[in-house]
Amino acid sequence: MGKKELEAWIYVALAAILIAAIATLFFKYPFLASLRAVFGLIYVLFLPGYVIARLFFKDIDWIEKAALSLGLSIALVILSVMFSNMLLKIPITPLTNFFVILSVMIITILVKTYQKQVILSLNKFRFWQKNKSRKK
Repeated sequence: MGKKELEAWIYVALAAILIAAIATLFFKYPFLASLRAVFGLIYVLFLPGYVIARLFFKDIDWIEKAALSLGLSIALVILSVMFSNMLLKIPITPLTNFFVILSVMIITILVKTYQKQVILSLNKFRFWQKNKSRKK
């Protein structure tokens, strides 16, 4: 994660706190409840797609990454929660939704890590094959 990306995430966190404070002032909503709602929206509507966009689409602009993150998150969250409910018989509650979304993000990261390991091992094998054919 680069310095600019870290600064962007800090700005997102500060904006979320500001939105929660505004919701507290204008709507007489408790601060922690509004903070939970704002960070929950970011967690559900942005973060799962951002993980996928960050891992698999490296050469796109930030606005494309943000739009892709929003679309992927909506699709991924709906499909994963419906899959877990209909096939695995996991009830739809806020806590189970949290863990389903978290597990989807972790599985995505593990798949990308495995993909990198396979590519590295294939490159080593190709290098070994090239050296073996040169010696003959």
